[in-house]
Amino acid sequence: MGTSMMKTKPIACLVLLNLALIAVLGAVTFLPGSEANAGSGVEGRGKYIAVSGHIQGAKTPVIWVIDQATQELVAVQFESQANQFKSLGYRNLTQDAMTIRRTRP
Repeated sequence: MGTSMMKTKPIACLVLLNLALIAVLGAVTFLPGSEANAGSGVEGRGKYIAVSGHIQGAKTPVIWVIDQATQELVAVQFESQANQFKSLGYRNLTQDAMTIRRTRP
């Protein structure tokens, strides 16, 4: 019983992580407003980087997705009790970098 439970937990986490990545990719691709950057000079589709990790005190993993074309970052987490993804935050990395440059001497 002990080894069976230990094997299914990592598999379940990987399945959840893959589902989360698919959902984020689908949301970024198909949600209304994804065309908003069409006039910003960005050509074609973006290139994405997704990284999973943990936040101290949280039980479920967090997925950070960066769109390299628009320099935007989104953090999401899967809530198993509600069976849905929860958005944890959004950052515009270009604006953040400009703010840091302005505050440096």
